[in-house]
Amino acid sequence: MNVLPWSHRPILFSHRSILFPLLLVFSLLLAGCMGGLGGSGGSGLLDKSTTNVSVTTSAVSVTEGQAVTLGAYVDPLATGTVTFYDGSTSIGTAQIAEVGSVGIALLETTFNSIGPQSITAKYSGSDFYLAGTSAAITIGVYSNSLASSSVTLQASTTTPQYLTNVSFTATVSPAAATGTVTFYNGSTNMGSAAVSAGTAVLTTSFAAGGTYTLHAVYSGDYNYLSSTSTSLAMNVSGPLVTSTSLQSSASSADIGGSVTLTANLTPATTTGTVTFYNGSTAIGTANVNAGAATLNTTFAASGNITLKAVFGGNASWETSTSNQFSLFVTGDTPSTVVLQTSPSSLIIGYSATLTADVSPAAATGTVDFYDGTTAIGMCTVAGGTCTFVNTFMSAGSQSLTAVYSGDTTYVSSNSSAVNLNVSNPGSTPTTTALTLSESYGYTGDFVTLTATVSPSAATGQVDFYDNGSLVGHAVVSSGKAAWSQVFYLDGENSITAVYEGDTTYSSSTSSAQNLELSDPDD
Repeated sequence: MNVLPWSHRPILFSHRSILFPLLLVFSLLLAGCMGGLGGSGGSGLLDKSTTNVSVTTSAVSVTEGQAVTLGAYVDPLATGTVTFYDGSTSIGTAQIAEVGSVGIALLETTFNSIGPQSITAKYSGSDFYLAGTSAAITIGVYSNSLASSSVTLQASTTTPQYLTNVSFTATVSPAAATGTVTFYNGSTNMGSAAVSAGTAVLTTSFAAGGTYTLHAVYSGDYNYLSSTSTSLAMNVSGPLVTSTSLQSSASSADIGGSVTLTANLTPATTTGTVTFYNGSTAIGTANVNAGAATLNTTFAASGNITLKAVFGGNASWETSTSNQFSLFVTGDTPSTVVLQTSPSSLIIGYSATLTADVSPAAATGTVDFYDGTTAIGMCTVAGGTCTFVNTFMSAGSQSLTAVYSGDTTYVSSNSSAVNLNVSNPGSTPTTTALTLSESYGYTGDFVTLTATVSPSAATGQVDFYDNGSLVGHAVVSSGKAAWSQVFYLDGENSITAVYEGDTTYSSSTSSAQNLELSDPDD
């Protein structure tokens, strides 16, 4: 063996004194790096990811011994197992299987303990994922031989005063029963209370006097079936509930004109008095007779007013307030309205323009148009006139009138009746041909549509349609009718003309003509 001479040994030792600290530092750095690559606690190769665990069940209520499938979802997909717990007791473990981007573990189990079971799922974790626990869900396990139950209802008094508290006690048998009891006034739920030692208590009051029929319904629990009590009659003393509704003989009136206001009371046996109000001002009082109170009154100021009726109530009947009713009171300056129609006769399916001229021209408001007693439309007066266009679909003489509403200065008024003769088209056949001033062009072009009706003696009007939509109509003259239209939509436009007919000639429709338009910027 070659032995290093002592003369050289100090040199080696001096090198070792340098190398040892360097090796120690390197080892510590390497250990730190390895720890950084590990997960919790500084072990492993990677930081572990968290998982979201949720638990589901195929049924939230079962009977004892009935199988149920528990499912645990682990997101994102992870490997390993899931253990299911009922409270703190493990009930089984299942392997995770892949379903899309998540994992699922399924376990079929049964429960032999009656009552609510708190189920959780705990994921075991893996080299790459941390363990996790789901939130709890509850499964109700019912006895497979539910026992019958009964419930009886009692009250601290069956003849209370209204607005006075009454205690209702439901006694459930057997006394071991749990759950809740719901108390009903007819079909109205008055409230619920938990069963404790075989009883449930509810304290409430009645807002008005009257006869009430009450019963109690026990919900049942995991051991006992539900049940319903027999009815309990309550005779509550004090005012009985009433309701009031208001009607008026008219929705508008002139200053000084009489209006009848009627307040209808329910029940019809209600007695007492009703006060009528214009806003907050009392305008009169009337006695209730056979469930109604009436007041004839007039109004000295014009404008929109709001009316209501208040039944005052008494020892037997509770007070009540009606709906609000709006009444428009017009001024007292006279006005006139004259109705004109154009044309004065037409074919069924044609339209006529109804013009109402109201004097003085300063009058404002609206005009309602009537065909007999049927309202067909309305318009707003401007500059003493307004118009309405109506299509008449019934043949015969139509009696038209215009009714001016009046305003805060001028009283309302009715026009004289104007007769409009509406005829069916004649039986002589016609043909209609359509030509266009251009068949190809650009959007924004002004295109003239010309319909030629044969025979040329035909009168009436032609309606022009673009892709089934009416664009205009023109009167036939010497067998021709023309309509000019600017078209803004590019593409194909299918144009047709429909002659409506007259008393001699029947209607006819042209063949479709295509109008091809393109965008000039394309």
